[in-house]
Parts: sequence; structure tokens; C-alpha cells
Amino acid sequence: MRTEVIKLLDYSSKENKSNTIKPSHDIVFLNELVREYLDWMGYKYSSTVFIAECDLPKHCLDRKLLAQGLGIKDSGKSKNLPLLCGLVQTFINLKNT
Repeated sequence: MRTEVIKLLDYSSKENKSNTIKPSHDIVFLNELVREYLDWMGYKYSSTVFIAECDLPKHCLDRKLLAQGLGIKDSGKSKNLPLLCGLVQTFINLKNT
């Protein structure tokens, strides 16, 4: 039922979307990182709303493409976490050194 409500709201806002500026490649990339995190956490409804609001395609970008875009190699440990978590952890580690 929630999904149907979201679809109805999304349909009613299609007119507003046509007036908005298309997001840059960087914003789309960041949105894909957030999407991967939401999906990994199991936030199904949040992810559905986020995808609709950002006008993302139904199929997410491949994790390998995301990692490549970040210039990182996905190791055994990093594969167990969303890429966004890895970025935050790297930033914290750099801050503490």
C-alpha cells in the first residue's frame, strides 16, 4: 500500500519535475552511493522514496562501477559494507592521523 501511495505522489509531482534542473553527474553518483547504503541497510521504503525523489533509474549502478568512480579497489573487508561507510571510515582514519 505504501508503494502505491508513493507512486501516486510521484505521478502527481511529474509536472514539477519537468521544471527542475537535471542533476550533475556528481550528484547522480552521490545519490547512487546513498541508494546502495539504504538498500544494504534494508531501508526498503526509504529507498523507494529516495529513488522516486531523485528520479533514479529502477536498476542501481553496479558496485564495481561505483568503486571505480571513487578510484578504490574493493577488498575482502570493504565488500561487506556499503561504499559510503567505507568513505566515512577512511575520512575518520585520516582525521585521526
